[in-house]
Amino acid sequence: MKRFIAIILAAGTLALSGCSTVTKLVPGSVVNVAEVASLISLNPDVVTTADAEKFASEIANLTSEQFYELDANGQLVENKDFGTVTLDSQSPFTVTYEVAEGRKWSDGQPIDAADLALSFAAATNPGGSNFFSLRAGAGLQYATVKTVGVRSLTLTFSQPIPAWKTILPVYVPAHVVAGAAFDGVTPARGKAMVIEALQSKDSTKLQKLADAYRSVYYSAFSAPKNNAFVSSGAYSIASVLKDTSVTLKANRGFQGLHGPVAETVNLKLYSDSMAALNDMNTGSVDIIGATESGLVKYSDLVNMVSSLSTMKASTALRNGSSADMVLFNFGKDGALNSPELRKAFMLQVPKAQIVAQASQDAQVASADSFVYPSNSSYYESSVGSNGSSGYLMQDVEQAGKIVKAAAKHHPLDVRVVYDSSNPRSVAEYKLIASRAASAGFNLIDMSSADPTRDLLAGNFDVYVGPRLLVGEVGQDPTSLVADRVTRYTDSQVSSLLVDYAKATKPVDAAKALAKIDSRLYTTGYGLPLYQVPNLLIYRTKLGKIELSPFGDSATWGYWTWSVSTK
Repeated sequence: MKRFIAIILAAGTLALSGCSTVTKLVPGSVVNVAEVASLISLNPDVVTTADAEKFASEIANLTSEQFYELDANGQLVENKDFGTVTLDSQSPFTVTYEVAEGRKWSDGQPIDAADLALSFAAATNPGGSNFFSLRAGAGLQYATVKTVGVRSLTLTFSQPIPAWKTILPVYVPAHVVAGAAFDGVTPARGKAMVIEALQSKDSTKLQKLADAYRSVYYSAFSAPKNNAFVSSGAYSIASVLKDTSVTLKANRGFQGLHGPVAETVNLKLYSDSMAALNDMNTGSVDIIGATESGLVKYSDLVNMVSSLSTMKASTALRNGSSADMVLFNFGKDGALNSPELRKAFMLQVPKAQIVAQASQDAQVASADSFVYPSNSSYYESSVGSNGSSGYLMQDVEQAGKIVKAAAKHHPLDVRVVYDSSNPRSVAEYKLIASRAASAGFNLIDMSSADPTRDLLAGNFDVYVGPRLLVGEVGQDPTSLVADRVTRYTDSQVSSLLVDYAKATKPVDAAKALAKIDSRLYTTGYGLPLYQVPNLLIYRTKLGKIELSPFGDSATWGYWTWSVSTK
């Protein structure tokens, strides 16, 4: 469940220090990447399960570029090789997104305004269409199209939004989607039809585009058609083998930063990390994005790597960009519908014990902020004033007093949803449940291997699991406070988000986020527990590779791989 309730706003995570070209390409070289994930769609904007989103994001890392990327420190930086995002006016809040001249898809078609228009339509569902984009409701609903240029789209927002830099990604080519929607029209005509449909809000054409936006890249039952394999990144998709692998080939015409080094990258799908590690031992896997399961923990995998003397491999365990949290349902049907009851539940959570137990298998960093990871330069100042100190130690007695005074029924039934296949979540629930009855709560275990349906339907009171920390990881802060899962709303937070969006200096943005952090504690948004660790395992033959700043991507740093044809 690592990324499930986060809204995707930046698909690629490519560091932008230095520059490389395709002259480094080693003909005939192959790198095999193991992913413990599933393949539903090649379009990361329409994937709703955590492991499928993880795999789609890895593909996007290699096959697409965006206006902004993450550098090696996890900071957003401009990718001017791809294009520019310009804040034209603060009032009204107006932004121009423009693709750089000469940028092309791998099939030679230009990346232009039609691609931006399709991205905008997907997030806003004009004309009653339904693209099922994960970006719906993330900020573009406040925007209207002011002008459409050859390679640009200018939007006017009715209010400032924090994610204006990253909210318009270009995941899929408009001419491919239009060709599928409108019976194989030419690329030029298809592009024109996308813009026309958006401007006229033609419901029929827009719905056809919406259907194609999903179906062209849908892979759950069959592989997408080869004409959909068009990319804007260092690699292009060569083939898809359902439930098994995706093969990528170097895009020799790539114009951006960090060109391909390996000629072929095979992304292999596995059901568990142990099977992937066995294949690494036989030489058929070079790098693994490992995950824990009910049968194996990170410590088991690290110990196995060190015990296999025949396999020369390195491990990298890092605190990631997400934290395991306790979050509440703010919908009208939520049992903990008052700040007092939410505070009581937070007080009875044994946070220190949870962190200590998690650290037995992999050293974790306690998370005391909803916004910043522990290695952020703003972390200490934020947690010093956000109110987190009141929930570091369990206080069952005080929690019980609050429940007795505030609850209409005793004990109070509380439905808890978590991922039963995630060993961290299972352990966290057990510790939370151990003394919940003493605090006046009757916990109802609603866990499942895929709790997506219950979360989206609001059939829960408490969610226990991972959630992105968004202060410095290129995500949208509004995803903390305005999503379909928590149903959280707060006028003060909304006002602070406007301040954040309008901030022109990092220190002003940090002040707004710190106030948001404090307000989330005050209103009982939830309780962060600890940062979720991520484990990468890679063969030493790849050299000293550059790793993702949060350890959450096996393909990050592909331009630093040491490859050969041997």
